[in-house]
Amino acid sequence: MKAKHLLAIGLIFLGTLIAWMILGAATTERTDSSYSSLKGEVASLYGGDLIFRTPLCFRNVERITTTWEEGREVQTTVLEPVEQEAVESNVAIDVSLDRRKRGNLWFPTFRTRFTGDYLFRVDNPDETWYLYSALESSNSIYSHIAMAVNGRDREDLLPLIRHEAFTAVPDEDGYIRLKISYESTGLENLYYYISEGDSLTQLNAFHLTINTDFKDFDLPPAMMSPTEKRETEKGFELIWDLDKAVTGKDLGLVIPGRLNPGEIVTRVTFFAPVPLLFFFTVLLIVTVIMKCPFHPMHYFFLAATFFSFHLMYSYFSDHMNLYLTFALASVISLLLTVTYLRLFAPPRIAYLVAPAIQLVYLVFFSWSFFFDGITGVILTICSVLTLFLLMQLTGRIDWNSLAAGPDQSGDPVTTDSSEG
Repeated sequence: MKAKHLLAIGLIFLGTLIAWMILGAATTERTDSSYSSLKGEVASLYGGDLIFRTPLCFRNVERITTTWEEGREVQTTVLEPVEQEAVESNVAIDVSLDRRKRGNLWFPTFRTRFTGDYLFRVDNPDETWYLYSALESSNSIYSHIAMAVNGRDREDLLPLIRHEAFTAVPDEDGYIRLKISYESTGLENLYYYISEGDSLTQLNAFHLTINTDFKDFDLPPAMMSPTEKRETEKGFELIWDLDKAVTGKDLGLVIPGRLNPGEIVTRVTFFAPVPLLFFFTVLLIVTVIMKCPFHPMHYFFLAATFFSFHLMYSYFSDHMNLYLTFALASVISLLLTVTYLRLFAPPRIAYLVAPAIQLVYLVFFSWSFFFDGITGVILTICSVLTLFLLMQLTGRIDWNSLAAGPDQSGDPVTTDSSEG
């Protein structure tokens, strides 16, 4: 193999790499654009992030504020709310996965059943007290809404919709109990806000449970982890059990999405130069050992078969099942390689060696992206095994003599390990 041939093969690899980067960028742009527009349609039907908040119980206190206007002191009476922390909170949220498909993309929509039971102990029962609890997500669908104050059902639910406070009369012991329940829908994320902004909130006898019918979930960043997690038949029971605690963190849940074509195709495309590098390296070594080196133009068309896999995978997946597209692109790419190599390469390379190498480094590597977290492990294992194989195949080759030219027998030049 001449140096100029190696340089040409390197340039072919570099050109194919650039083509993959362009294809990957185009796929990313196409996916992001489609996802953004279709997400708006889904959010208009199911709502966006579903938000719950701890209700507020407060009374208004008159405060006199002093300001200066045109050199004169002006006193103004304003009402300031004085909040009363809940002495007990029992919240249950049942989350059911209900993914929806728009176009060729899946969106993690979900349904919930919310039940909250809050107990407030007021210090001045004779004063006027207010409760504030609102339905936060305007695009979500709320149904079966029920609310009761101190055991009495409340028919007027407009304060929940208008984000208005309403009066609540404490019982004879100075307690106000609010029970509220409803069903709702959302998209991607569920949040339960305990505190307002960056302020700290005291939690007394706080118990919140989220029951899921799925197991693949995540927690939003910078939010409180559950104090207990129990696996159920269908999913998990996540429990936050806190008493006499102070925190500025909130709670939440990230709803698992389904694998979308654009996401995996983009990752596979940007990763594509690695399989081609392995393929070129192994094939180059094998052809040198078998004394049938390929011309750089052969490598150009073999690189094109690799690129055809990602091209078909990228655009066919917009119209076909993702797994069927992967299988179809794999088969066609292998057929292109075999039918091309049979025209000039030894049958052993055309029908066995090259397809096997392509199957491992293109198909198997790309297939690993269907499983999050194992691609790096597979790449590491295959790299080490490839290194071991090449070292065993080339360990006895006299590279100095090979660079000078083949011996007259036409066989690879080897060294005799028995020579002293």
